[in-house]
Amino acid sequence: MVREGLGWQRQYLAVAVAFALLFVLAFALFAQLTISQLSRSYLEDVLLTGRAQAEELARQLKGDAPLYQVVERKREALQRLTAALARKEVIESVEVYDDRGRLVWHTTTRSEGVPGGFPEPGSEFVPLPEGEHVTESQASYQIRVPVEDFASVVLSISKPVLEQRIALLRKRLLYRTALAGGVTLTMMVGAFVFIGHLLKRNAELEARRARDRELASLGVLAANLAHEIRNPLNALSIHLDLVAEDLQAQGGGSEAVALAKKEVGRLQKLVSDFLQYARPAPPQREPVELASLLADVQALLGPECERAGVTLAVQSSPGKVLADRGQLTQVLLNLGLNAIQAMEQAPVKELRLRASLAEGRWVLAVEDTGPGIPEGELGKVKEAFYSGRKGGTGLGLAIAERIVTSHGGQLVLENRKPSGLAALVLLPTSSEGVYTSGGGTA
Repeated sequence: MVREGLGWQRQYLAVAVAFALLFVLAFALFAQLTISQLSRSYLEDVLLTGRAQAEELARQLKGDAPLYQVVERKREALQRLTAALARKEVIESVEVYDDRGRLVWHTTTRSEGVPGGFPEPGSEFVPLPEGEHVTESQASYQIRVPVEDFASVVLSISKPVLEQRIALLRKRLLYRTALAGGVTLTMMVGAFVFIGHLLKRNAELEARRARDRELASLGVLAANLAHEIRNPLNALSIHLDLVAEDLQAQGGGSEAVALAKKEVGRLQKLVSDFLQYARPAPPQREPVELASLLADVQALLGPECERAGVTLAVQSSPGKVLADRGQLTQVLLNLGLNAIQAMEQAPVKELRLRASLAEGRWVLAVEDTGPGIPEGELGKVKEAFYSGRKGGTGLGLAIAERIVTSHGGQLVLENRKPSGLAALVLLPTSSEGVYTSGGGTA
């Protein structure tokens, strides 16, 4: 079962790692495609915007007068447009050519701010293509828009500046993409860890259920065997009594018969305890006076305490609890006998039975001055068949805890200081289960 558990854990880890790698690869591919698309989209947007600005300049230059006069008359409007273009930081220059390709007016937005005006005399003619065009050179993109048939507007966009802007946008997008991917991957890792924890817990629960089913089957089988064994033991005990009487009548020794009867009695107790543990009877609840209950337990423990030299004290608060009197007596008697046996070598032998109301619960305490229980065994002593005493069945505390649990309570074992053990039976004080000393419900 351990190997199976390790096997599914390795498989789950391998699948999780593979899924995480595929996710990282897909996210990287998505980021690369997004960045490439962003670069193309930004370039197209800049070119379209530049074309729109060039067309606006061309509309400003339309008129019936000669081109020089139109440019001079609309110089202020041209300055406003070129100032707006300068704020975009990627527009390098705006130039106006006449129909023969001679430079008539220009503005350099990056190197000289936005100054514009007529060129120096002797400007060379530049052959221009017909219609609207976007041409690309090593240093810029040039957008040409014709002004009817007598001029052209040429808007230049700096490629180095545009590449810097695109690189900056890529960097920002890459950072945000990496941040989003990191957060998503962290969430996925957390989800995988949580799912792994749930799968592990489910596997543990399945294994526990399988063990419980096996133990239940074994318990039924063992209970049937114990029931079959008890009848021959009873018959054997009766015949041993008869043999002992015959030997006494003949004047012979009966030590061997007494020893055999003692062992038969021990086996009978073991079988009875096991049957009680395997087939617990439901509690028959009735109002139980706590002081009377402790008095009964005191009377039952009295002879044992006297033989063992143990001082027995009882302290009880007035009140009633709805419970099975016989089962609670059995629990307290078993705890008391365990305490007496634990104090066999103790220098001070004191046993106290106490009933009190604390923190909304009834506390039935059995306290001794023995050596207590080692801390490492406190969680084990209530397990079935676990016994630290030679000859013990290991079922007493298991039966006691089952009875207390059937009453809706809890059995707690605590070591006392400087020595001793306190066995606490905690019972609920609900309105249906607790009675006042006057007999009414509290």
